[in-house]
Amino acid sequence: MRERADRIDYALAVALAVLTVLSRLPYRARMLYNWDAVQFALALHEYDVVKHQPHPPGYILYVALGRLVYGWTGDAAGAYVLLAVAFSGAGTFVVYLLARAIYDRPTALTAAALLAVSPLFWFYGTVGLTYAGEALMASIVAYFAFRALRGSETDAWLAAGYLGLAGGLRQSLLVLLFPLWLVSVVVGVRRPRVVVIGGAILTLAVLVWFVPMIWLTGGLERYLDASRDLADTVVKPTSILGGPLEVTLRMSRYLLESVLVALGPLAVAALLLPWYVRRHGWGRREWLLLVWTVPPVLVYTLVHFGQAGYVLTFLPALVILLARVLLAALAGVAERAPRAPARAALAAAAVTLIVVANGVFFVSARPLPRDFDTSKSAWRQAAEDEAFDWIFSRTAAALREHEEVMATFVAAIQGLYPPEDTVIITELGNARSYPWLRHAMFYLPGYTIYELRVGEVSLGYYAPHRSSAMTPLADSEVDLPAGVKRLVWFVDHWSPATERPPDLAEIEIPHGRYLYVLPLGNKPVSYAGYTLIRAR
Repeated sequence: MRERADRIDYALAVALAVLTVLSRLPYRARMLYNWDAVQFALALHEYDVVKHQPHPPGYILYVALGRLVYGWTGDAAGAYVLLAVAFSGAGTFVVYLLARAIYDRPTALTAAALLAVSPLFWFYGTVGLTYAGEALMASIVAYFAFRALRGSETDAWLAAGYLGLAGGLRQSLLVLLFPLWLVSVVVGVRRPRVVVIGGAILTLAVLVWFVPMIWLTGGLERYLDASRDLADTVVKPTSILGGPLEVTLRMSRYLLESVLVALGPLAVAALLLPWYVRRHGWGRREWLLLVWTVPPVLVYTLVHFGQAGYVLTFLPALVILLARVLLAALAGVAERAPRAPARAALAAAAVTLIVVANGVFFVSARPLPRDFDTSKSAWRQAAEDEAFDWIFSRTAAALREHEEVMATFVAAIQGLYPPEDTVIITELGNARSYPWLRHAMFYLPGYTIYELRVGEVSLGYYAPHRSSAMTPLADSEVDLPAGVKRLVWFVDHWSPATERPPDLAEIEIPHGRYLYVLPLGNKPVSYAGYTLIRAR
């Protein structure tokens, strides 16, 4: 039987957790990072899944934790960022103990250190989203699942309870980690009674948060309607059942690119897996990590992969396995070294090199500015877009630039145009712009805002001040307030697919962005298939 963790291990795990927390603080986000982050912030004041505050499936325990921290900080962005920082520190701690239980102390130290400096894990430990918490909860479930795999009934039930609670933080974890729990219990404990009791514990843990969530949403039917609507508009078009094969292949690329960013140079160790299996075999420990990894990979490839943070569901499993492979390979290389310190020095040098490479990438890398004017082949344009969106955009430098862009938009609009006679237009479907609706709602609360669906999507607009649900009106006629004097487009760049209205003014602001301003007269404005009419 493997040696259990002792005081030295707990001291090392705590030290790495503290270093993880300290490494996040200088780079933490000051503003709400993306659309989802704003929706979590809006939920602090009014929890309503139908309004996407937050979006389905609800994340109620995450919002509850956010409210606790918000009561202390008074800052929505800061509250969720502090949660992410705490989650990432705790995640490093748990991964150390998990790797220690599965393998040994050198593997635990290497895996926890390399996870802490993973550019993707580092990034999502600095922004107000659920993904650092997802890595933490997945690692906790895996820790107790491994102990269940060794025959512990108590740990099988603990894994079930933590899995149920993890679903309240992020509901997808219930589906993605259930195979890990079930296989561990069936193979390790081999008693149907344990599976039945574990299923009951899992169900009770889910009901703890599911019942309040349904009550706050206004009933099960209202909740299911909102969930179906999101599934039909966001998930179904990317799934293998509802979307073309090209979409599935594209999601596979996004997933692979995100994994490579998350692992950094450690990804090279994957090439040594065949050698590792021949030399050391493939036992229950490796099967556990594989069962942890495969279900999320299949779901993200065949159903939906929304952003790079999804990778954190199974990233700890990959880091633990590849850390083990790396150390085994280095031990093989160092077998000729006459002294143990030389072998340890080789391993330390390799790990240090990965730490430095990941640190430099996270701190300094950022996407190149978009070039929309140069004519390019389709493959080159796709490569540049993917580099911008999936490889270089989750770093400290990219985050700072993103926040400066947001702050510039908000300051320019507030400084130039009063809210009582200005309407803000955001766009969904503009390939040259982020959909800024939620940021406009949060950071420009006094303004009337409309989101227009443009491009290849069907016509329809969303008016937050008129809506009790996150559902666009299927109408091309937009009624504007009577006192409005101008329309201001909150978009990064004008879409070439839409013709500019006459008299549209283009105002350059910092960071290569523009404000597009249209003074309103008495006549209706025709734009992108819409007719915008000012009330009289």
